[in-house]
Amino acid sequence: MNRREALRACMHAGLLCMTDSAFASTQSPHVVFLNPGEAVERGTGQQWQLVSRFMAVAAKTFGIQLEVLYAERDHLLMLRQAEEVARRAEAPDYVVIVNEKMAAEQMLKTLARSPAKVLLIHNDLTPAQRRVVGNEREVIPNWIGTATANAARGGYRLMEYLCHRFGSGGVRVIGITGDPNTPVSLERAAGVEAFLSKVPDARTCQLVFSDWSYADSDQKARVLLARYPQANVIWAANDSMTLGALSGVKARNAHILVGGMGALPEALARVADDGLAAMVAGDYFIGAWAMVLLHDYHHGMDFAAYGGACQKLDYLSVIHRDNVARYNEVVFSGEHTLDFGPYSKYMHPSLGPYDFGLKHILNTRPEVS
Repeated sequence: MNRREALRACMHAGLLCMTDSAFASTQSPHVVFLNPGEAVERGTGQQWQLVSRFMAVAAKTFGIQLEVLYAERDHLLMLRQAEEVARRAEAPDYVVIVNEKMAAEQMLKTLARSPAKVLLIHNDLTPAQRRVVGNEREVIPNWIGTATANAARGGYRLMEYLCHRFGSGGVRVIGITGDPNTPVSLERAAGVEAFLSKVPDARTCQLVFSDWSYADSDQKARVLLARYPQANVIWAANDSMTLGALSGVKARNAHILVGGMGALPEALARVADDGLAAMVAGDYFIGAWAMVLLHDYHHGMDFAAYGGACQKLDYLSVIHRDNVARYNEVVFSGEHTLDFGPYSKYMHPSLGPYDFGLKHILNTRPEVS
């Protein structure tokens, strides 16, 4: 039985759902990623460089031609890049975009003129934006899907761990999240509050917005700790802000648990030495998951049949002193060995939604030289 016959047999067994273009293309697809971040780290962390890095590893796994255009945190440049891609005589097969600074609504309208199919990642559209442009595969038919991490679950798990680590007694929390116009910033804070609402005698002293930077978070942490001397837990929404908050805590010689989201190498080092209590890891894999979804779609297996066209992926994990060494070894010491193939339903047919849990990655063993 050849590959096509095998897939047809699986279809009849109810295992797979194929798109109309099943087996239509054996050529290597060309994907353009409009990365909203900086090509070189300039004080706001390596998040977007790592998204591209792991995206490239996954692209290599699946034989995808990946082109990355950095917008240098300039949403106007990102809009111009979308215009340039839409005007190309030879359009890419797919364009991956992010709703950074609310720019995705205009980018979707611009890219609607292109034959390229569009996947939105990391930051979803707001409800107001969706009222304007509709949902996936509706008013803009080439917008085939959205894939975002379940940021609220990540925030929930972080605060659950921090409260467990703190122990019994009144938990008093200071929160530093990103800008108020970034959906993921608000979702992380909502997850934290969802957990605290279930804990007796636990509350947030104050939640403040920041610009995602170390310096601003450091300053805000010092001000807030002076304002709320009873605070005993502080969290922040990315690595740079978490490390800035830790600096503010140390400057006041306060004994406070500090945790955050992101899990870049410099933050993991502070988890290892117990400076930070925990970091929630995995956001930088969203580009790799996008490659999995597009690879399957390109080969005729529509990801919409396995969780919908708008995918809210629950894979963010808490990294703490007991698992940080293993995570750091696998993800940052041996990234060339990472295999994203097991996540593909085209390569590994299965029922149910996609499982992007990090267990497959953490089971990866570095090559022995």
